[in-house]
Amino acid sequence: MVVAFGLLIGGSVVCAQEELLSAKADYIPCDVQPCVTIAGSIWSEQNPHGVAVAVRMGTKSAATDDQIKMVLTRDLMKHDVTNIKFFYEQNDAPASGIFLHVRGGTEGIFTIRDVRQQIPTIARRALNKNPLFQ
Repeated sequence: MVVAFGLLIGGSVVCAQEELLSAKADYIPCDVQPCVTIAGSIWSEQNPHGVAVAVRMGTKSAATDDQIKMVLTRDLMKHDVTNIKFFYEQNDAPASGIFLHVRGGTEGIFTIRDVRQQIPTIARRALNKNPLFQ
């Protein structure tokens, strides 16, 4: 069984490694600005109906970068968000922190346990077609 963020995914079927979305190409160097939170905010402002996910990977993270990307992508797609961009950096703190960005705004910092609860609200904001929010 595959367990990510404390929740069962995929029943009793073990996900093959190739099913995971790779997060390796989503890392940006933090010693060169912008770091992940700035990059996520800028991207989300330029993509008003998308969601940027900025992840500061901890040294003792409860989930891998690929697991975070896989689970949050699935969660956002369940709420009809298909324009999703991930940004990663390696943090020197033990825990990972996750920020969600919509239309240039930032929500978070969320722990791996808490971030999934934010997805429905973030998705509604991203998909809102009201001209006042354009």
